[in-house]
Amino acid sequence: MKTRKLLVSSLLLATFSTNSNAITIDVNGDLSDWGVSRNGNASDWTPTANAGIQYTIEDQHEKKLDPGYGGQLYDAEAIYAYKNDTTLFIALATGHNPETANNPDSNSFGAGDFAIDFEKDGIYELGINIKPSWDTFDDDNDEVIAGTAGVYGEITWNYSDYWADGTIPGYVNSEHPTSIAGGKYLGLAELSISGPQTGFGGWDEEDEHYFYEMSLGLGLLTQAGWKNGESFNIHWTQNCANDSIIVDPPASVPTPSILMLLLAGLIGFRITKKSGKQALA
Repeated sequence: MKTRKLLVSSLLLATFSTNSNAITIDVNGDLSDWGVSRNGNASDWTPTANAGIQYTIEDQHEKKLDPGYGGQLYDAEAIYAYKNDTTLFIALATGHNPETANNPDSNSFGAGDFAIDFEKDGIYELGINIKPSWDTFDDDNDEVIAGTAGVYGEITWNYSDYWADGTIPGYVNSEHPTSIAGGKYLGLAELSISGPQTGFGGWDEEDEHYFYEMSLGLGLLTQAGWKNGESFNIHWTQNCANDSIIVDPPASVPTPSILMLLLAGLIGFRITKKSGKQALA
């Protein structure tokens, strides 16, 4: 009896503890609800929100990035991911202006799209199209317009050949997908991109940053082949792949609703067992 009571109490504690870790994210291009601050310090990029936020920080500033060049104008500062029972939230901090013209002949490269790799094997099964004003991808789809974020599966990706062998010693063709070349339209994500922001990070206080923030239902991931519970990579870079960044959200853990079902099952088992003893008596 004491053992059963202890198990039930533990499940209830786990349920309430899981609920207490949840955060509310408003998709508006303001990352303060992630715990990203504006103090002019390198620690600004570290999220302080009380939840299971996964993040990667690559706060750079100088001309040389990884793998390319471009300095602040092509810097991917940080990427964040948070997943609850129904929704995936993604946020990006970058020095790259999303309205930068995509004109390689003039050494100008536009913003790339977000790519998700479900099995972390280098195959990106889902893409989120950013669609700045110059992007004409899927313009024949009335549901996808500039300023929205179309979600696609069965994707053909563009890759940058800007850093091909022989162009610069030690550089190879990029393995990072840059933008969606074609795919199956699945639906829309909610997207907001901030205007230029200054005062973040530990470099020049006048450095401009742009914040992408989005959310999409987990059902869209499932349509693209995701198996609920498995972890995955989220990737972003520009069309030149000068600087790429990846974050790896954790695999799913039992949610409060699942824990409550387990608790109900244990209680039901105890009642059935007790009734059985009375009947035998």
